[in-house]
Amino acid sequence: MNALPRLTAPQADALAERFLDHCRTAGVLDPEAPAVPWADYHAFRARLISSFQVPTTTLTPLAARVLYGLAAAHQPATVATLGCFAGNLMAWVSGPGFGPRPLYPGRRSLGLDVDAAPVALASDNLRRAGFAPGAEAVVGDAFEAAGHSAGGPWDLLLIDIDVPGSRKSGYARLLERWLPHLAPGALVVAHDVCHPVFAWDLRDYPAFATEHGAVATTTLPVDACGLEVSRWPG
Repeated sequence: MNALPRLTAPQADALAERFLDHCRTAGVLDPEAPAVPWADYHAFRARLISSFQVPTTTLTPLAARVLYGLAAAHQPATVATLGCFAGNLMAWVSGPGFGPRPLYPGRRSLGLDVDAAPVALASDNLRRAGFAPGAEAVVGDAFEAAGHSAGGPWDLLLIDIDVPGSRKSGYARLLERWLPHLAPGALVVAHDVCHPVFAWDLRDYPAFATEHGAVATTTLPVDACGLEVSRWPG
């Protein structure tokens, strides 16, 4: 069986824009949110490729585009990434504010991980890529939301924890801890919601988000892992 042809860069950009248009229609992005300037995305992507070291990742180029696009459209001043590993996902949602040619006045991007080695790698990656000092990765327990939110509230929260023994089952409990620290209109993005390995762990996550105040939530099957994007009132 022949492999399917890979998308060209313009085709991938257009497909990512369709996912973002769906987010506007679904109410998780402002209907008037601007289209992504894809030339800026490609300049930023080139910088990450040349400077980031990522031992392993499930993040696909399309998912990276969508994460970047969500940040470019929502323009968060504060971003928290729970489970930052090497800083890869963190970079894409922070790039429009902390990378070259900022699209919004990003003030703080915090990446949390319980393991020191990935945090050290994330810190090195961020510095090599030229992120501003306001973007930092630190060793910390993501469930200690109050302790990490003194500079909040948070405009965008990205959840990607993977706890040995319980894997992704803590997403809902983690979201509950961070809810008091979300800014009006905040976006919460959960990674891996489509992955079959985590289907049982995350089966109730979208309903939980709605029951706990999200005014809109939608699942984006951008790849085998997928994203759940939820918006809180603002």
